[in-house]
Amino acid sequence: MKRSLFKFQHKRFIIRLLLIAFLTPTLLTAQTSIKGDIGVGGGISYGGIGAQLTYRPIETVGIFGSLGYNLDGVCYNLGVKLNFKSDKKINPYLTGMYGYNTVLIIDAESMETRTTYYGISTGLGTTFRLKEKSFLSFEVLLPIRPKVYKDAVDDLELVGFEIKDPLPVAVCIGYHIKF
Repeated sequence: MKRSLFKFQHKRFIIRLLLIAFLTPTLLTAQTSIKGDIGVGGGISYGGIGAQLTYRPIETVGIFGSLGYNLDGVCYNLGVKLNFKSDKKINPYLTGMYGYNTVLIIDAESMETRTTYYGISTGLGTTFRLKEKSFLSFEVLLPIRPKVYKDAVDDLELVGFEIKDPLPVAVCIGYHIKF
């Protein structure tokens, strides 16, 4: 019951995120349309080490999906970027996503396991334009670790494992090409 309620809440979040992304263009003034970009990089917003595809219905809104490898398996993220309009080389943005946000790897004599956990991550980012069609992306994210992850850590600590807490923020970096 808890698991299905958990999945339902995440589906509602994704639906809300997509609605905001699709309704935002009609709520904002008309802007020049940019189709999107594709990038490779590392961090949560790339699914670990992976690729990210972004569609931009308008210049200030990006809807993205990513697929990557995080030392446990193939992972994904779906989200939205809200850019602050700027004609400069540096362009800041806000981001929010649902998908992979932590992995727990236990490699001991008595137990070996790898588990990926999915949840919501939010943060700030900036792009550094390199050329007309390419840029570097840098993000600092706040992953909201799911309760099931915290419960797994508590259970492992109860049986004697020493678990190193992940950093409270995550950093992502990638190289993108506009199309």
